[in-house]
Amino acid sequence: MKIKKSTKPNESRMRWEKSTKIKLWLLLLVPISMICLHAYADNPIWWEKFYSLKINKITIEFLSSSFGILPFSVFEVLVFLLAISLIWYVLVTIYNLIRHFRYFYIVLGRFVLNIVLIAALLFSSFELLWGLNYKRPQFGLGHGLVIGEYTTEQLGALYVHLLKRAETVREFLDEDENGIAQMYGDYQNIFTRAPLGFVALESVFEELGGDYGQAKPIAVSDLLNYASVTGIYSPFTGEPNVNVAIPAIYIPSTTCHEMGHQRGFGFEDQCNFIAFITCERHPHADFQYSGYLLAIAYTSNAIAKADFGQLRSLNQQMSDGVRRDLDYGNAFWDQYQGDIEEMADSVNNTFLKSNGVHSGTANYGKVVELLLAYYAKYFA
Repeated sequence: MKIKKSTKPNESRMRWEKSTKIKLWLLLLVPISMICLHAYADNPIWWEKFYSLKINKITIEFLSSSFGILPFSVFEVLVFLLAISLIWYVLVTIYNLIRHFRYFYIVLGRFVLNIVLIAALLFSSFELLWGLNYKRPQFGLGHGLVIGEYTTEQLGALYVHLLKRAETVREFLDEDENGIAQMYGDYQNIFTRAPLGFVALESVFEELGGDYGQAKPIAVSDLLNYASVTGIYSPFTGEPNVNVAIPAIYIPSTTCHEMGHQRGFGFEDQCNFIAFITCERHPHADFQYSGYLLAIAYTSNAIAKADFGQLRSLNQQMSDGVRRDLDYGNAFWDQYQGDIEEMADSVNNTFLKSNGVHSGTANYGKVVELLLAYYAKYFA
């Protein structure tokens, strides 16, 4: 009787070799992403026209509209599932290394390859879905918003303008028992109304137009306060995610900031500027006031660095209501300062620099340069 030899070991090995080849081919997405990054940097006008304003815009609109049907942040759920899966995979790998010690290097090799593949897929997906926009031309450059050299007097004139506008708009808002300005509704109401500011500007800044899904609240918002994180944009789902545990006066401008990322702008200063102009042109006073507070905060910091005496003098023109709101915001964030906040800032700084934002987290404050250009063109 002839005994047929089992082919199962060979079949298993063939499947492993086939899957390994597929994984190695998928790793090529990393150099492809890098080539696209360099190509965008070399020819930003062409890439903005055909990638940012067409291919990428259509993709983000589809993703954000699809996931926008759900009331919760899909991105937040995916991050949680990924973290749990990675922890489980590490524990299973440790178990297999102990149990199959004879095949230690094979098990370890598979583990390393899979981790490298996951990192490569995340990196390349991030770049191709949205990260290429870090090479995009400066927002507003084609509309005459040219950044130049400005004097401290011009900076002071901008500050006074912002203070006066904030004081005027604040009169349309109610106050709570502590004299703090109140928004017109809760955060869901703010998310619903946020696109109105973009609609008001799309005839001038056509790159802000489009049909996108709404912003989402972050379930662990309270924890993000310790890291001073007010919002996170997800390029994988097209969702602007907002920390809703921050003072309500900041939620409108934060929402518009994350929606600026959703429109394909990566640099923080440009999204801060987009947040300001979409809030300023918004038909509702609570959005306008939130935008002015954002601009006042960054402009005051710039003046303090240039001439603190000038800031002290100009602050005499600040109304009591605006001062109360700013003091309330500062006191809120002071209670969260610590090691976690510093570590989160360091991580964010590294992330921004790795994406070509050479100034890192300092890029948030460069919004003042755009505000000065905007003021010089429309108000000076």
